[in-house]
Amino acid sequence: MNTEALSQFAYYSHLADGHKANCVGTIIKSARVFNASHGITGVLLFDGERFCQYIEGASATLDALVERIRQDDRHQTVITLLHGPLPGGRRYPDWSMAFSDVDGDAIIDEMISSTPHEALALLKDRHLTLDIG
Repeated sequence: MNTEALSQFAYYSHLADGHKANCVGTIIKSARVFNASHGITGVLLFDGERFCQYIEGASATLDALVERIRQDDRHQTVITLLHGPLPGGRRYPDWSMAFSDVDGDAIIDEMISSTPHEALALLKDRHLTLDIG
């Protein structure tokens, strides 16, 4: 059993110039495979222009993934909403990468203007509209 401390990370970013919105399908596919094999769980929202993602996992693994996200040329201006220890266990233990296309929905705006706790509550409230995958 892995006893390494868990961490959580939430951010939003803009789809970088030169990339089309349909690249998100590729992101979801590869994230689900990578996350499942590395013990990462979470959820990704995309509104056609912006990403908002929450991920959780073992601290060292999560930090390496955060760096990969920051270096990914599909993301522009990665803004951290939350990064730190995850007390009390995973929020989404069965989701290698849930996804929701929230085009026309204001949830990303709501999350950006909320406290981290409120933003995570918004995600929890939306779980029925997610593609759990």
